[in-house]
Amino acid sequence: MHILFVCTGNTCRSPMAEAYFRNLCGKSAKTDIIVKSAGTFAGEGEPASSQSILVMKDYGIDLSSHKSSTLTKEKIDAADLIVAMTSSHRQHIGSMSPSALKKTRTLLEFSQNNGNIPDPFGGTEKVYSDCFGEMKDALDNLFLEIIRKY
Repeated sequence: MHILFVCTGNTCRSPMAEAYFRNLCGKSAKTDIIVKSAGTFAGEGEPASSQSILVMKDYGIDLSSHKSSTLTKEKIDAADLIVAMTSSHRQHIGSMSPSALKKTRTLLEFSQNNGNIPDPFGGTEKVYSDCFGEMKDALDNLFLEIIRKY
């Protein structure tokens, strides 16, 4: 199973989602799940934001080696499941590969909330922490859903 998390710059939301989800897989010895992230308007090779690194450190996860990656059709095609942070990211994925929409969901579809994960870019560590707090339940639910299905 190959999961791709998508946000805008691939320095905040999707790297936190990728790192946390990879950590869940590691703790559960799920070595058959490939977890990656990319950004709709990301440059290549940028580090995760310092606030993202600090927030993930609170969960015992090291995000310091993350390098941003641009979303490509090849990455879309390689994924079995694409998880977008917002509906506009999902639309962008659909514009690149219309057939990919059937395997693309927004992150908050996996929680009791609907809507989008707001971009914390440029915010304080608390803004990033609150953002990840909103993401965490959905990521946990996604993990449980995948464990049940695969």
